[in-house]
Amino acid sequence: GTYDRMARYSDFSEMEYTPEIASALDIYAEESVAADENGKTLHIFSENTKIKEILTELFYDTLNVEFNMTAWVRNLVKYGDFFLYLDIDEDLGIRAAIGLPAREIERLEGEDETNPNYVQYQWNSAGLTLENWQMAHFRILGNDKHAPYGSSVLEASRRIYRQLILLEDAMMAYRIVRAPERRVFKIDVGGIPPQEVEQYMQKVMTQMKRHQVVDPKTG
Repeated sequence: GTYDRMARYSDFSEMEYTPEIASALDIYAEESVAADENGKTLHIFSENTKIKEILTELFYDTLNVEFNMTAWVRNLVKYGDFFLYLDIDEDLGIRAAIGLPAREIERLEGEDETNPNYVQYQWNSAGLTLENWQMAHFRILGNDKHAPYGSSVLEASRRIYRQLILLEDAMMAYRIVRAPERRVFKIDVGGIPPQEVEQYMQKVMTQMKRHQVVDPKTG
C-alpha cells in the first residue's frame, strides 16, 4: 500500500509539469478560496463574542489563511491529502502551522485496541510520531479506494496521462529513427538497361541501410 501511494504521489508531481494540468490545479485552488465582495475568504459566526474574537485571531493572525489557504488547497487537490503540523502551547494554544510533505507522513489507525478512534501520524524522514491533536489532516473523501488517505482530483486522468507520455516518447523515437530516410539520394542509372533499373535501385537501398557511412568531419 505504501509503494502504491508513493507511486501515485510521484505521478501527480510529474503531471503538474503539464501546463493544462497545472492551470487546472490553480483554478481549483483559486475558486475554493475565492473572496466575497468584501474581500473576505473565511467567515466566522458565533453568538459568543469572545469565541469569535479568539477564532478570528487564530485564523487571520496566527494561521494567516488569506495568504496560506490557496497553497494549502492546491496541495490538497493535487495529492488528495494535506498534512499541517500544529505548534501548540498549553497556555497560548496554536502558535503556528507548518505544511508537511504528504509523501513523508503516514496515518496510523488501529494502534490501540481499546480505542478504535485513536490516530497517530508517523513522520518518516524526521523519525517522529505525532499525536492526532498535533496534526491537521485534510483529505478528499468520497472514494474509499485509498483509505485512510484521500483521492486526488488528478486520479481519473492518471491513466490517460501515462498513455499520452508513452505516445509522445514513441513519436519522438519514430522521428529520430526515420530522420535519415527523409533525405534525397541521387543514383546514376544512365548505363543500366531500363528493365534492370528497379532491381538496381532496390540493391542500392539495401546496401545503404546495412552499411551507413558517417563523415567524421561533419557527423
